[in-house]
Amino acid sequence: MISQPRPHPNHGPPDAPVLRGVQLTATVATAMLCAVVVAYLVASGHSEIALALLLAVPVASFVLRYPLSAVAIWLVVTPFLVATDGGAIRMVYWLVHRALPPIALLNVVIGAKLGERRPLPRLRWPEFAMAAYLVLTQLSILYTAQEVTASTYHVYDRVFIPMCLYLIVRFVEPDERDLRRLLPIVVYLLLSQAMFGILQWTAPGVLPDAWLNRLGLRTTGSLSHPNAYGTTMLFTGLVVLHAGMSRDPGDRRRRLLCMFPAALVFVVLTYSRASWLAGLVVVLGLFTIYPRYITNLAVVAIVLGAALVVTERVDQQVQLVQQRFRSEQSEESALSRLPVVAASLRMFGERPLLGWGYGNFDRYDREFQGAVGNLVVPQKDHASHNLYLTVLAEQGVLGFVGYVGPAAWWLGASRRTWRAMPRAGPVDRNLLVCLWLVLAAHVVVNNYSNMRVVFGLGLWWMVLGLIASIVTRYHPGFAAERAVGIRGISILAQRTSPASEP
Repeated sequence: MISQPRPHPNHGPPDAPVLRGVQLTATVATAMLCAVVVAYLVASGHSEIALALLLAVPVASFVLRYPLSAVAIWLVVTPFLVATDGGAIRMVYWLVHRALPPIALLNVVIGAKLGERRPLPRLRWPEFAMAAYLVLTQLSILYTAQEVTASTYHVYDRVFIPMCLYLIVRFVEPDERDLRRLLPIVVYLLLSQAMFGILQWTAPGVLPDAWLNRLGLRTTGSLSHPNAYGTTMLFTGLVVLHAGMSRDPGDRRRRLLCMFPAALVFVVLTYSRASWLAGLVVVLGLFTIYPRYITNLAVVAIVLGAALVVTERVDQQVQLVQQRFRSEQSEESALSRLPVVAASLRMFGERPLLGWGYGNFDRYDREFQGAVGNLVVPQKDHASHNLYLTVLAEQGVLGFVGYVGPAAWWLGASRRTWRAMPRAGPVDRNLLVCLWLVLAAHVVVNNYSNMRVVFGLGLWWMVLGLIASIVTRYHPGFAAERAVGIRGISILAQRTSPASEP
């Protein structure tokens, strides 16, 4: 990894004193505001909320020192906040999901401006496309939405905050040590969601009622939706698999490698055809980089699966799988989506540039639904089950390019980067492939559902940010730009240092 010399602390940019003053003023104002709020909460009998706010202060201090810890905290806490019954938990949601990522991002930017952190990497087309998407979306809400405030909150939670996670990872540019620190958090996420999944089928009474919206039908963990759960398990499984493959033989390697098939088991238990297809895509992709491991895994899975079927220990699970594939209800569910797909394309054809307005699909789609051949005649209005067709219908080609374009751009840049990356190590070619397989899983499920779970959307942008940081580091053209920038900083620091004065 290329190291970057830090400018002399006494010779920051010309506006450093102003920025330091702003930083100090903001710190003092925040402390005073927190004191007033805590006093009011205690006096009002809300001591638990006051305690959470007090604990937020040391957490915020830690985040200021290590901005990437904001992403770690978000990964640990947010899964518990996706589906809640309100109350004090909503305050935690505000702190962790709505406040923490923007504050951490602002901290990274100010630190770079003050010279306390290395300079920010150069912004490229994806970041400008993301900014344009946010602006166009908010304008769309102001001019077309029936409920402007509610729609703005949706954009903030589902788009702005996930993009903040992307920018944090993109600007911090995590190295091998940061990725090693992330591994225990990913393992915790996998194990905790696996435990919640088991409890949903064995002892649902011990889980919050908000987590049981699909009890007896799907496995969702604490994430409210089977597809969000499936992509999360695939993300954790791919990360631990690569970590295990990067280690020397031993117990820790074996433990990590065993976690990937466990993650696949819970993908199957989602009983979601989209998640099953995403899992199949991931396994086929992994065969290109780990053929021996995937072959051995397939053999073991076939033998164990056959043994379980013969012993009749998984009859209920087999029946649920058959129901998802061959039942009349399953066929009706699949066919009922065709009129909605046709309506999406007709809406896009009517207003291809800007669409019908963010969040307005359900408002207008019924006007465009009609019979689809001799297969199905729409009897009732159905929600959209395709994220990308929904974006096309609601925001037209401009919105679609702004939302999907960044991933497409980094995919193109990854092709050249892959050849320049190390063949082995914590950050190697295989890691880049695994990260793209995570996004491929998201693409698959989002073609069968309109992802609205904030944790699933955050994972998409966080992983894309990690891909962007890797591509920026290893892409031959981008690496040359970094080298030129680093030499310029070094020369400037030498010229402005006291030792260089006559």
